[in-house]
Amino acid sequence: MPHLRLVPGALLGSCELAYDDELVQGWERLFGANAGPRGAAQAAGAATILMMRAYLSVVTPRPPGNIHARQGIEFAALPQPGDRLTVSVECRGKEIRRGRRYVELAVQSVDQRGGPVFRGLLTLIWAA
Repeated sequence: MPHLRLVPGALLGSCELAYDDELVQGWERLFGANAGPRGAAQAAGAATILMMRAYLSVVTPRPPGNIHARQGIEFAALPQPGDRLTVSVECRGKEIRRGRRYVELAVQSVDQRGGPVFRGLLTLIWAA
């Protein structure tokens, strides 16, 4: 497996993701159509899903055994169904604590108009 280079401050990459009908339908299967396709809870959930999809798409290859220790997300705006987001992932920092490798990844998104949507921070216990 090729080695992923994690350098604090380095952009790992970005990807374009859509808040599309498939995501809306998945939400409605889980929570019911009455939750509303444009509801704030669905939009916040969609943003979290898109943040994780960006992580999985950009941060590759990942060693088996990583532990997703913590995440946080802040909103400048809630995404809306039909939005296309560009989501970038940056290595914010890494350190060894209690004999484990911790990696912090900063995630940022902008919509198709260039407006900020959300920022997130993922903390992982990195297995390799």
